[in-house]
Amino acid sequence: MDGAAPKTLGHIAPDVFEAEFDAAASAARLRRRRIEVKKALLDQGWISGVGNIYADEALWRARLRGRRSGDSISQRKAMELLGHVTDVLTESLAVGGTSFDELYVDARGEAGYFARELAVYGRAGQPCKRCGTPIVREVIGDRSAHYCPKCQK
Repeated sequence: MDGAAPKTLGHIAPDVFEAEFDAAASAARLRRRRIEVKKALLDQGWISGVGNIYADEALWRARLRGRRSGDSISQRKAMELLGHVTDVLTESLAVGGTSFDELYVDARGEAGYFARELAVYGRAGQPCKRCGTPIVREVIGDRSAHYCPKCQK
């Protein structure tokens, strides 16, 4: 085996930790797309490894609403968002991921503890950790999305 990914996975983009990942090019690509940012984050052809929970958390940190269109964001803001994606994934990996029940455990059967750090995901109706405004849940692209209506524009 030469270490190359199978051809069936060729459509999957690199994740933020891979040497091939080019943040500036990815930010520019987002800015050329008329797609809701939340949907873009979940698009494994644009950036891989970002799940629903981590997308919501990165958007909250970047103060962006998931419904915002990629083509309405500055290059600086897109780069900031990608930085927050990296931070969220790094922090989650450091504590074993996000486990809500016994179905979400690692290979040793151990739960991850990132759920304790969540700012918005799964917190509908609870106060925003930044401003106190109740967190709102909506559906974007058949996925739940959690955000602060005051902090995230």
